[in-house]
Amino acid sequence: MKNITMLTVAVAAALFSANALAAEVKVEWKDVDSYRDIEAVNDIQSRFEKQIMDGLTEHWKALGAKLPEDHKLTVTMTDLDIAGRVEPTYGSAASSHMRILDDISYPAMSFAFTYTDANGNVIAEDADVRLKDMGGNSGTMRSAVRSGRDSLFYEKRVMDRWFDKQFKASIN
Repeated sequence: MKNITMLTVAVAAALFSANALAAEVKVEWKDVDSYRDIEAVNDIQSRFEKQIMDGLTEHWKALGAKLPEDHKLTVTMTDLDIAGRVEPTYGSAASSHMRILDDISYPAMSFAFTYTDANGNVIAEDADVRLKDMGGNSGTMRSAVRSGRDSLFYEKRVMDRWFDKQFKASIN
């Protein structure tokens, strides 16, 4: 029992220290009403937008955990087109809508970013980053399974690829 308690404390300390070693990440969402596609499907639009923004903000912060703790990453999201397209479906009683994922409805996003060191010196910045994943939404069986568990899988994959390429030298 004592070993389990010690193990639990060690795991908790590791988790908290991992967060302490992360760069500070600030995410701003600018003019969300003008985004290309953040359309809710059979949900309240404001709730759907919040879910999307919260999910991607958390992912930016998770990516920031790979950067040195005394650095800061500021991201200003300026456009988003989530994977898939909204199409009507017709049931026996009424019409509804669903988001269809296919190879021509890829995710895209635009944002600005500034990456600074502990002294506030700019290490990297870009006022207009435009990303899209035209690689298709199919991929391997492993990615298909993972995508089913995360409604933002394709958007996060675009972010991951950009982040790993952009911050290759800074990643621990």
